[in-house]
Amino acid sequence: MKITSSMEYAARLMTGLARCEGRSVTAESLSVSENVPANYVNQLLLRLKRAGLLRSHRGSGGGYALSRPAAQITLGQVLRAVEGDLFEDVCGKYTGLKKDCRRQGRCGLSPVWQGLGELIEAYFEGITLARLLEESEGCARTASLIALAARES
Repeated sequence: MKITSSMEYAARLMTGLARCEGRSVTAESLSVSENVPANYVNQLLLRLKRAGLLRSHRGSGGGYALSRPAAQITLGQVLRAVEGDLFEDVCGKYTGLKKDCRRQGRCGLSPVWQGLGELIEAYFEGITLARLLEESEGCARTASLIALAARES
């Protein structure tokens, strides 16, 4: 599995929107606050909206917002919205008329690849945007405490 720029940027954008839960945020604001190149933002937001993870509002005060609470959106949903399958089905590429795997039916690797794919899916499905926010806020608090301690010494 390869983590693409689109996956990382989409995760950042969704975490940024989760921080502003209930409010609409413009694509431009998200680009700046999440340090995501502007040319990526609109296309990623469109994919996320098509997947039902975002809703958009036009006009003054418009922008994007999560379609449901951050605790109900998983990182797996976000990543699949922008890239499709999270793990390539190695054996699946041999189905159909184009290619044929000579080891079909007697391969010991097929269950390994299938199991790995299931582990990856389960891992990302177990992480919600709310959890990502909690962890990032914890890091921010720790950094603040370290900075405060450094100033006092």
